[in-house]
Amino acid sequence: MDVNNLDEFLEARGFGEKKFWQVEKATYKYTDCGAWCREVEGGLEVGSIVEGVEAETESHTLLYPFKISKFWDDLQSVEDEALQIWNDNNIEEE
Repeated sequence: MDVNNLDEFLEARGFGEKKFWQVEKATYKYTDCGAWCREVEGGLEVGSIVEGVEAETESHTLLYPFKISKFWDDLQSVEDEALQIWNDNNIEEE
């Protein structure tokens, strides 16, 4: 599904969100890494701070129009990268 603006994004997510702050809150709460999502000119951006290691993931910018699947893929990439950063800094090699 193509997302052409914020209203379409809210609808495409399918969680009944009416305001962007609800997306921000849900993204942080329901991702393992506490990802952030913010509005940027012409689209959205997702990323994460990896707490405890003073690092950040790469941020992903999605400019309208984009596929909702691209949002979910980018959010998963943030989760994967945050886990890798955490593991690289917290798992001791034997």
